[in-house]
Amino acid sequence: MIAITLSKELTMAEVKRILIIDFTNYEDYPIGGYLSFARNLMLSFGPSLALVGITTSSEDPVGKWYRKTIDGTFYDFFAIARYNKAKTKHVIPDRLASYCLVKKYLSKIQEIEINNVFLQRQEMLLAVGNRFENICFCFAGLENPLSISKYRYAHFFSTQFERIFFKQIKKIDTILASGDSNAIREMTVRSKGVLHADQITMFPSRINTDIFKLLDRNEIRQKLGFSPGTTIIVTTGRLAPLKGWKFMIDSFKLFRSKISSDTLLFFIGEGEDYDSILEYISDNNLAEHVILAGKKGQVDVALFLNAADLFIMGSYKEGWSTSLMEAIACGVPACVTDFSSASEIIIEGENGFVVKERREDLFVEAMMKSVKLPRPVRNDVVLRFAADKLKEDLLKHWPLL
Repeated sequence: MIAITLSKELTMAEVKRILIIDFTNYEDYPIGGYLSFARNLMLSFGPSLALVGITTSSEDPVGKWYRKTIDGTFYDFFAIARYNKAKTKHVIPDRLASYCLVKKYLSKIQEIEINNVFLQRQEMLLAVGNRFENICFCFAGLENPLSISKYRYAHFFSTQFERIFFKQIKKIDTILASGDSNAIREMTVRSKGVLHADQITMFPSRINTDIFKLLDRNEIRQKLGFSPGTTIIVTTGRLAPLKGWKFMIDSFKLFRSKISSDTLLFFIGEGEDYDSILEYISDNNLAEHVILAGKKGQVDVALFLNAADLFIMGSYKEGWSTSLMEAIACGVPACVTDFSSASEIIIEGENGFVVKERREDLFVEAMMKSVKLPRPVRNDVVLRFAADKLKEDLLKHWPLL
């Protein structure tokens, strides 16, 4: 990729453009819901977007606008920093680093003269302040991000952080939330009257149904090398305590003791708890049955989901779970804990089960029932959130300048 100067024709084009400011390279790092939603916006709006993020390429410039090709499309791109994909935890937390870097480069970022700004991260809203005319903020999750940070010392600042954030977001006209009504209500209670539920529009995350769709299960299992008699269980997402990996492994161990067939559990994703999970697997003599498959692209994730007999999630907290919707879109039954959006996506007894109590025995009972559901399971409940409807849905709530 060769950087070139931003063209005046594109900057001054008579099109209502959107500027996204996020901590991602908009390709494959860091994986998770923020990246998935950003990529769905790219799929919907194409080159009318301008992207502010990070770069993981040694060839890209930092601190200036340039033209970058992503998946065959040219975008105006501004990298605030260069990051190493191999690192999942940094000395300076990503939230603090991104806040400081956006503040540092804000004047240069504004040179593109786009006033429609889309944000998902709370620290980004604090960094941009009131410097843009038309901001849409979309909560990717409704919990206090510092209270669930992988950096323990961040918890001490969580109350002050949220108080400052609520003071800033009350000035925003368009507020969306990828969470269910209960999660929205809980967040507004924490705001102590600063925000009200009627100010926030429930706006579920989206899935690319061109990728996450029903495929020939037998053909995919043969392609991946899975024997016909093996029970395949898959979970996807960040390898972090909040995702409940220990609960899932303990449940899987109990599940294995109750069935006669060979059983494999695949964790697809990466994260700061990789070594801890590997050690726990070894300590429980599960090295041959629990596989940390690492980060995979969407196409490969869809293959694993289609091959699976069951999808599980043991999360403590979620926004509107993209991972769960992707699994259901592929027709695989799901067994999940009771996080935000779970009951909106799961139709009990038709595409899976939601376990209300965090008990391994109850979770395993639901796993046993889930694997017996007829395939493919009902998926129309998630197909309405296809990425190809994102542009139309977003512009219903957010008028562009």
